[in-house]
Amino acid sequence: MQEDVGYEISVNDLFTSPPKTEDAHIDNNRSIPVEYDNPEPEGNDKEGISRLTVFLKKYYRILLALIIIFVLIGIGITLLVVLVHHGSSEVSSTTTATTKIPTTRIATQNFEKTSTSPEEMTATSSTSIKTTYTPGDTSCLSTDCSRTLLYAYSNDLSPEAVLNSWRAFENISSWFSWYGSVRFDIENMDMKFHTNKFVVNSTILKDMPNPNQGFKNTSIGSNVFDVIEKFFSSTEAPVCGSTILILLKRYPNETDISRLVSLIRYHHAMLHVMISVLPSGGTQSKTMYRLASKTNGLGAFELDDKFSKYITSFPIYEKKCAAYATNVQVTGNGTKTLPKFYPLIYKSYRIAITFLDHFPIGQFRNLNLRWKGVHYHGNYPVTSLDVTGGGNSGTLTGRWIGIHGGGYNMSLDYSYSGSDLQNLQIRIYGPT
Repeated sequence: MQEDVGYEISVNDLFTSPPKTEDAHIDNNRSIPVEYDNPEPEGNDKEGISRLTVFLKKYYRILLALIIIFVLIGIGITLLVVLVHHGSSEVSSTTTATTKIPTTRIATQNFEKTSTSPEEMTATSSTSIKTTYTPGDTSCLSTDCSRTLLYAYSNDLSPEAVLNSWRAFENISSWFSWYGSVRFDIENMDMKFHTNKFVVNSTILKDMPNPNQGFKNTSIGSNVFDVIEKFFSSTEAPVCGSTILILLKRYPNETDISRLVSLIRYHHAMLHVMISVLPSGGTQSKTMYRLASKTNGLGAFELDDKFSKYITSFPIYEKKCAAYATNVQVTGNGTKTLPKFYPLIYKSYRIAITFLDHFPIGQFRNLNLRWKGVHYHGNYPVTSLDVTGGGNSGTLTGRWIGIHGGGYNMSLDYSYSGSDLQNLQIRIYGPT
């Protein structure tokens, strides 16, 4: 077999060499020269065309990519201009909304002098601050648990009860951003706020109870209502979603709490009160308990020297919101079905129960709070011995539980002596 005869041709040879011929084979084995028609450029054009051709062959992919990139950039800029113009048109056509903010009016409390001495001052009216608000207004929307705590204490308490209770709270972890303190049941209340709870200690030391500044007549009711009004009229600290803790020695004379209930609920706040079982004056022992009941708080009747012990039973440390709150009326013995409980996640929760709205506690025998879910159930039993033995006293009891997320049927077994109607507060505090 005859091999094809040829020669190598470089790209440059196509443009710099004279026409070449290549043998083409036919059937009779005769070679016919085939001539390629490559006209030779003349002069300087010959060298320029050669270099351009080599450049295009070597870099045509890069050039093509650059062209595509420039086209895409142009398209992107065009789209961006269109979107910016469209967004500006929407903003310019939007109507601005305004939010109504509650306005406050502060009036002067009226007092009647019973002697020429400044210390002999008694109050005839306990309403000094009025807050104007619209119940349907939503300008206060709390998105988190409380960030401000108000510690309010009666001037009729002993300095030890006030200071020891605060220090018991001060020594445990808390997560509030603002701390307020105020002494009431005096003529002029001076409410102060701090961002450091340890600074509050020195403020309280400078504002300790002073019998010479208090009300001299036991028939005069507490001006604790003024504390709540004054707090929500304050602009020094955020009051939306706040927590109020009151140490009450003198009972109020008022029974109508509808205005304060609306005010506290409007601010999404929560009120707790420790109520002395040995009042210094006033007539309405259950008023503040009822107010706490209607604002997801706790109202506990305690001995003054036990305040410092039971303050840690209130949800005023760590980040504890009201995850479950219900008020129950019972009499005698029986079982009561309660609203369901829906914890979101598995966490530790604090159960708190006030089993009476009065003192003494002789009518209480026992109770048992039960919860039952699909995969988990539990109970919290309390007996009369639990709340009287071991130095315990008062009407507040509680414990920590770990509970899984889900839905739980809740019920209460109870036993009381006699046929009196008993009012209970059942609370579960934890993450929400």
